[in-house]
Amino acid sequence: MAATEIRDRRRTLRYRHLLVRQRVQLKNRVSGLLMETGVSYNKQRLHKVGYFRELLSSNEEIHSNIRPLLKLSRDAIVRLQKTEYALVSSLQPDPLLADRIKSLRTVPGVGPITALTWALEMGVTCSPEISPLEM
Repeated sequence: MAATEIRDRRRTLRYRHLLVRQRVQLKNRVSGLLMETGVSYNKQRLHKVGYFRELLSSNEEIHSNIRPLLKLSRDAIVRLQKTEYALVSSLQPDPLLADRIKSLRTVPGVGPITALTWALEMGVTCSPEISPLEM
């Protein structure tokens, strides 16, 4: 069993995963509402702040009964995104993880989330002198 400190940090990372899933569900719900009501929109830009605001204000195809739902969904997406960012930002500089994350990030293609996941879920431990590529 992992140490209490690691388990606490794992819980935080797993909670972040929950927030990401909820954000994706809300984005899909927004797309679904627009498709159900026959509103045309740019799929690649839909969840960009400026485009979404412009879509709500200028698109006459959007029925008044779904506007509040779209606004609520967008607000929830933004809140989830900010909370997720705060969780990741709290884990990255953690003294227990910082050296491991730094070493793991030297592997090409490994970003902050993958490094955190490896360090916490897989129990990857590496001293600063050993590159993850040498393990």
